[in-house]
Amino acid sequence: MEYRVLETRSADILTKYYSNEIDSFLNACHEDILWIGPAEKHVIRTRKELVDAFSQEEHKLEFVLSDLKVFSIGLTECSCEVIMFFILDTIWPDSSVGRADQRMQFTWVSENGEEKIKLCHISNAIKYDERDRIYPVHYEEIYKKNVCSGERRTKRVIVNGVDRSLVFLDRSWIAYVESSGSHCVIYTIDGSFESVQSLKVFERRYRDMFVRCHENYLVNPEYVSRISRYRIELTYGKVIPISEKNYTAVKTKLSHIT
Repeated sequence: MEYRVLETRSADILTKYYSNEIDSFLNACHEDILWIGPAEKHVIRTRKELVDAFSQEEHKLEFVLSDLKVFSIGLTECSCEVIMFFILDTIWPDSSVGRADQRMQFTWVSENGEEKIKLCHISNAIKYDERDRIYPVHYEEIYKKNVCSGERRTKRVIVNGVDRSLVFLDRSWIAYVESSGSHCVIYTIDGSFESVQSLKVFERRYRDMFVRCHENYLVNPEYVSRISRYRIELTYGKVIPISEKNYTAVKTKLSHIT
């Protein structure tokens, strides 16, 4: 088995999996796969059962995967483990976000010259106190502070940067968003961030946060200080346009929000 090839293939399957493209994962599964998910009772045996389970799933969740690290361990000439560590942000339909430090393990086996996933194990890493090396002596203290606080699901805007970075912004920081070709630029009062997302995709994801005032602009109503013919003045002096054909509708919508 070529371990590096399987590392690359595993990373590709993982990336598609969290882009809600499940087929590449299911097609790579062994007929007798064991799937162990991150939550209690998430255990499914055989590819048929797994395909049936996924076919019944309906959700409107989006995921952002970052900081992926991939390792492989050869077991025999016909099997190896590929273990992936990554950060996963889950975006709910209301635009709130939850973050998990996640791990996914694929056990690959080769049968009749074809590699298949015999085991898929997904788990969430529990935050540990740095004073603990093996046993979680300070677990209760860390658990109360980080897991039970409810702070991990918050209203944030995720910007996929052109340099493959992820920028997490509070809604209240963003004044407006401008189209830039196939990308968009997010403007705050302190700076700007270019995203690989288009303005259309950004608007669809955060439709409850911004108003489309122009073909090339979204505006945060919280920053609107003045609306006049075909222009919006923001609280810090910046002026952005309103399209002529949508002027009345935009003015009406903003007057009800602001």
